[in-house]
Amino acid sequence: MELEGGADPKGHCGMRQAGTRTAQADSAMDMEMLDAWLEKQNRVIDGVSMLDGYLAAIVVGPSSISPDEWFFDLLGPKGNIATAHGKTLKAIMAIVARHNAISETLSTAPQTYAPIFQRTDAGVVFAGPWCLGFAHAMKLRWSAWAPLREARGIECGLMLPIMLYCADQIGAPINPPPNGINTKDYLKTAYHDIPLVIPAIREFWMPQRVAEASR
Repeated sequence: MELEGGADPKGHCGMRQAGTRTAQADSAMDMEMLDAWLEKQNRVIDGVSMLDGYLAAIVVGPSSISPDEWFFDLLGPKGNIATAHGKTLKAIMAIVARHNAISETLSTAPQTYAPIFQRTDAGVVFAGPWCLGFAHAMKLRWSAWAPLREARGIECGLMLPIMLYCADQIGAPINPPPNGINTKDYLKTAYHDIPLVIPAIREFWMPQRVAEASR
């Protein structure tokens, strides 16, 4: 299997492999298996929810990033796609499939985009892991994200529901909330805004991505 060197402006990650799409799907891990596999890797991204946030940031970010780069960031030496085999290959195929599903949904039906959040058996949502995964991927191009990270105008709202869930070890948000927002109350329901802001973030960066691809 080979991942081609980058994503197109829409964020698709090309994959070439002998065999059919059905064979690819049959060989990939399902999300439950992938979640268990990630937990064993001793990496920052240690579950499917964090992975989903990470992949969303790769898809919608300010510039395309080579799969070779972000796979190494995710998995270290195991992220070498050319030598992957066994369970690692199945995991990589599942990651590629989710990446491409996010990209396709945001390109063709953004109103249906749904992040993978952690939930308790009672249905309580924990958006923090997803948001931390998103923020981790941002670090690959941290300075390029500055126009949204440091926004003071209307654009500030695009990142707000994500960054407020990204807590440091003492529970303080990475970025202070704007004046007038009660963080504790806001975070009870802020995850509802994430499926809305992700397509908007993609649209914010799209002119830059298209210009980059045309150079």
